[in-house]
Amino acid sequence: MKSMILPLFLVVICALNAQNPILNKEDAGFIYAADPAAEVYNGKVYVYCSRDVEGAVSFSTMQDYAILESSDMKTWKNHGVVLKPREYVWAHGQMNAPDVAYWEGWYYFYFPYDKTHIGVAKSRTPVGPWEEAVTKEITTIFDPTVFVDDDGQAYIYGNDHKVNIGDPGAHIMGAKLKDNMIELDGDWIRLSEETVSEAVHVFKRNGIYYFSARVGPVTKYWMAETPLPKYATLKGELAPDAPKAPNHTSAIEFKGDWYLFYHRGDVNEGSFHRRSACFEKMSFREDGTIVPIEYTLEIE
Repeated sequence: MKSMILPLFLVVICALNAQNPILNKEDAGFIYAADPAAEVYNGKVYVYCSRDVEGAVSFSTMQDYAILESSDMKTWKNHGVVLKPREYVWAHGQMNAPDVAYWEGWYYFYFPYDKTHIGVAKSRTPVGPWEEAVTKEITTIFDPTVFVDDDGQAYIYGNDHKVNIGDPGAHIMGAKLKDNMIELDGDWIRLSEETVSEAVHVFKRNGIYYFSARVGPVTKYWMAETPLPKYATLKGELAPDAPKAPNHTSAIEFKGDWYLFYHRGDVNEGSFHRRSACFEKMSFREDGTIVPIEYTLEIE
């Protein structure tokens, strides 16, 4: 397998100053960081983002990935573009929302190419350098997200509105991954009775599995007692329509607090196709349901 080592092109440290978005237009090395997939590794937050190019008028120009890092959710390190999958001879086309998962000494970077073909790169660190873990797609799904459960079993999720798997219509889909993290261990399983648009994400809290997805303009969420339920129970709205952008979210627990990451197109002279990553604190009720998110430009 050919190894591709990519340098970290820039690292810029910026102060959040308790405001959204995470990156600001006036920052050195500014990029439009979209589709934020937040993860916590080694006591730090890493946000893996797709990148919207300056002047973008469609999503067809999405072709590489960036990383933001913080140890306190206030000061952020912008690593810039760290992964260019088009430098792999087998990866091409539009590259949408990614995700990263850690298993047995390796960080696995799951990225779509041609919108729905899922490629994988890997690294010994959360920020790279990244090398090819495969030489072709491991599966087809839209907006891949990967979750490693407490018992070490890994799962991949997404939705099938641009691929023909399972029942007619678009639903939250899930499948097991083998221990090598680059092969499916069984078929895709439909997890939602309701249809969804895109932007699936999965997290676990207090033994409960939460599934979220965009349904039309808003983000809704489901709860279940297992990672591959039939079906998860729809609970309601998680977040409203993101300002001037089709929303994509992820959730993490960090130092005792929960945060929802998302993007918006009404900041940084942005647009529907030039989005900026943001986050808000999350609150849960006693029964585990989520208090709906309200978007702000200031974070307490």
